[in-house]
Amino acid sequence: MKYFANYEADAVVREDDKGRRYIKRIDNLNEVAVSKESREAWGIPSFGIWNMLEPITKEEYYGFGKKWDWCPKTGKLRVLK
Repeated sequence: MKYFANYEADAVVREDDKGRRYIKRIDNLNEVAVSKESREAWGIPSFGIWNMLEPITKEEYYGFGKKWDWCPKTGKLRVLK
């Protein structure tokens, strides 16, 4: 498994051993399977936004939106209380 964060899309991505990707967005923390057309899950530029994917840990993936998110002002990871 591989795990990624996409700050621009406020989402995290999981890639399984068969290369399928799943995404969780901050506005919907339920994991959803996505196709290769999903710009946010594959890091494809969209509307002038690069959708860069950064590797994260399994713990960070499952804690997204519950234990952490991004600070809207700085874009840096912040711990939720």
